[in-house]
Amino acid sequence: RFWNRKVISYLATSTLLKSGTLFGMSHFCKPFPGAKWEFDHPKEKSVLERHELESLFGEGWDILHDSLITDGDHGRTLIQFVARKK
Repeated sequence: RFWNRKVISYLATSTLLKSGTLFGMSHFCKPFPGAKWEFDHPKEKSVLERHELESLFGEGWDILHDSLITDGDHGRTLIQFVARKK
């Protein structure tokens, strides 16, 4: 539930993960680069930038799914992201 950049960055660059390892995440995300976050929850500092996961997992991973959806109650955007270790 809580976005931890250090942990996700560690996973994205780890040499301990085997080829074929899957990473999946659904989290609040800004709808486009430079967008403002107009909601009280979650706080903007814990919201992903658009393409942030794509950048983290760009080397050594195949990105299988990277799309945005809108939550049903407040209209906040969420990323649906899946990558597989090469």
